[in-house]
Amino acid sequence: MKKTMTMKMAKVSKRWLRGVSFALALIIMVSGGMILNSASTDAKAKTKYVALTFDDGPSTVTTKTALKALKKYDAHATFFVVGNRVASGKKYIKKAIEQGCEIASHSWDHTNLAKLSLAQVNKHFEKTAKAVKKAADYDVKLLRPPYGAVSTTMKKKFEHPMILWDVDTLDWKYRNTPSIMKYIKKEVNDGSIILMHDIHKTSVDSLNTVLKWLKKHHYEVVTVSELASIKGVELDKGVYCNIK
Repeated sequence: MKKTMTMKMAKVSKRWLRGVSFALALIIMVSGGMILNSASTDAKAKTKYVALTFDDGPSTVTTKTALKALKKYDAHATFFVVGNRVASGKKYIKKAIEQGCEIASHSWDHTNLAKLSLAQVNKHFEKTAKAVKKAADYDVKLLRPPYGAVSTTMKKKFEHPMILWDVDTLDWKYRNTPSIMKYIKKEVNDGSIILMHDIHKTSVDSLNTVLKWLKKHHYEVVTVSELASIKGVELDKGVYCNIK
């Protein structure tokens, strides 16, 4: 009698343990799925976007280094080129376009456009756009006025978007990676437009550090036009310092 009861209790205990084990396994699976879904959602929610821009090129010496870094991190940038440098640097303009980058105007010869008539400003833009079209069969749509100088007339009547910036790395002045990173870390936000120059070796040499930090902090690096599209902003005539 006692032996029979003991055997029955043992069977019940085994069933109970199997039931508990199954329940625990089910809880772990469900919880794991919830954690993975939560992690995926959090990662998606954390994604931010910035436009990386380069002025004054193309350079036959340093622009290729900038392009290598961008390709390594699957990043895109907008190159605001000086028109009279387009012919000599057309190889790098074509390469930039192939990598998904954007080409835009930085005037024909880095003139302060705010001191010119509207007709003269238009001439600078059209001459640079024509040079890019000839070199790479690419249509230029954006302008970055040298020095960020924009006249009242340009604001009211110039028919193309004028792109300034809200993160100035001052890479032309303080030519070292720590200084560039200091300004990026301090000023960058979702929708920022970052200003750099691909004619300085110290600037392009800093790019691996810049892009690595941006990636680590959940920033996707895109062109100005891509940023506008992501943010649902239609670029029209006027001045843009950031796109949020």
